[in-house]
Amino acid sequence: MDQGSEAQALDAATHYLQTVPSEARLGPYNQIAYSLAVKNIGLDSALVYAALAEEMARGEGVGTLGPIQDTRAFVLYRKGNFAAAEKLQLEAIRGHENDPEYLGHLAMYQERNGRRRIALSTISQAVYLGGDREMQVRFFDLLAREEKDAKRREALKESIVMKTVRSSLDTLRGPKAFMARSNAAAFLVRMSVNLPAAQKFAEAATRSLAKNSSVEDAVTFRQNLAMVTAARGKYRDALGMLRSIEDLVSPWSTDFWLVLGGVYQKLGQPESAASAYMNGLTAINPKEIRDALEAVYRKLHGSIDGLDESLERLKQSGAVFDPGRYTSAGRKTGKVLLVELFTGAECPPCVASDIAFDALGEYYPRTDVAILEYHVHIPGPDPLTTNDSWDRYQMYGGGGTPTVVIDGREKIVGGGPKYIAKSRFNFYRYSIGKYLGDEPGMSLNIEVKRSHDSIAVAARVVQIRGRSKAGNCVLHLALVQRSVMYAGGNGISRHAMVVRRLFGGPAGTPVSPALPEETIQLSLDMADVEAAMRDLLHDPKSQPSWPGPKRNFSGWRSVPEKIDRSNLTVVAWLENAGTHEVLQSVSQEVPPATGAD
Repeated sequence: MDQGSEAQALDAATHYLQTVPSEARLGPYNQIAYSLAVKNIGLDSALVYAALAEEMARGEGVGTLGPIQDTRAFVLYRKGNFAAAEKLQLEAIRGHENDPEYLGHLAMYQERNGRRRIALSTISQAVYLGGDREMQVRFFDLLAREEKDAKRREALKESIVMKTVRSSLDTLRGPKAFMARSNAAAFLVRMSVNLPAAQKFAEAATRSLAKNSSVEDAVTFRQNLAMVTAARGKYRDALGMLRSIEDLVSPWSTDFWLVLGGVYQKLGQPESAASAYMNGLTAINPKEIRDALEAVYRKLHGSIDGLDESLERLKQSGAVFDPGRYTSAGRKTGKVLLVELFTGAECPPCVASDIAFDALGEYYPRTDVAILEYHVHIPGPDPLTTNDSWDRYQMYGGGGTPTVVIDGREKIVGGGPKYIAKSRFNFYRYSIGKYLGDEPGMSLNIEVKRSHDSIAVAARVVQIRGRSKAGNCVLHLALVQRSVMYAGGNGISRHAMVVRRLFGGPAGTPVSPALPEETIQLSLDMADVEAAMRDLLHDPKSQPSWPGPKRNFSGWRSVPEKIDRSNLTVVAWLENAGTHEVLQSVSQEVPPATGAD
């Protein structure tokens, strides 16, 4: 769709579709229609493609209709049929009421139908729900056209914005209400409305934070409070808040890096401002941050010569770093946390998480943290996947890759390119740190023996008086390969602590709540493990771990059929089968065989 002329674009679309099986053209039809509409060319053809996509979507179920109708409405808008576009968009938005892109499109159609004030309310809602800065600019442009008088324009803006805030806050209770208050505070700052109310919202959200609050909530609430504080001119206070979360903030958080850089500039620290803006460009390249960086860089250096080279050095430092070493500082309780990563060798966003997990393995001793990595076929076929890994992933509700679960209690979804590996390491380390020092719910020790090619584990489970949580408790044992060499599509070639089999299956082995102490013995034969691997590699589409019948399979990049026996560890953990909270975990390397292999 990058061709210069309409004829070239339509010809390219035809050739592209010829490479796609007819039963798999729903997505391509929709993509072509939308791309043509964005370029405002070939609109009659775009409408045909959109109609074909909708016909296929209806055949597959109404769950897929929304994005198709959103595209067709956009094509109708481009063709000047504004009434039909708005009517169709109201259908498309069902089930997507909180999607800013859908709302942004609806606002465009409402405006062209002469419903400007309704469009203003719709755009306001879109900005509140996370719409980008372009949407925010559209709001103010539309506001200026709707009301020429400055005082009345300001009153109208405040009325619309506060109505948006109230419509959200009045319907929520509990934890969701605190997130809504924090988001409302940031929204009021962006729209320059009622900063005292924004301060109250942000402070209330921040006060709600507790030990079990997610790291995302902790960062978001403090960031938004800092935004309000900076907007009210209290730059030193804002800087303290921003610095306290700087290592945890997502590189995609444009607001954070703009506010931090702006605060440094207000405090007369241009070098620190430039550093903040550069950090905001390590993963993406938002124009507003780039413009701010170039302006301050020119003041410091007279030109922007060398700026891109400095940015590249900063990116590389985020991919290769020394994590240091953890010291318990006297907090040892005997509890070993279990940290699990679900990843894929074909998953580009998994790169940062994979590197970060390698760093976690260097940072924490196994007496404090046990690490597991499960591979799954997301987004493409991964020969390190096992059916056990897939079942464990499903038990946690999926969520995409990478997904990290801390001690069965906190789930973190999302990763990124290698440049943000250090950022992800800091993020995971913060989450792990919340639980280090907790008391174990039960006592667990294992003895691992290897005879010939069989691995036997004796797990001694002891209830702890006054703290035992044996009810609904299961024992899990994972056979782990400490290092596997396999070059996947995402460029990661060495994979650490890869789960190859769960002893006794993914359900685990029940622990008796009636016994104060028991020993559970499980074993597996390595020949059986490798036979199961070969079955999966030979016909992956027949396995439970294969995502679905529509997933294509054209072969493996390479076939790692053998497991290095000198490179094995057993990780054991006790888990509440209902809540998945991990009560205790332990790991032990598999010793050499006592008999000939």
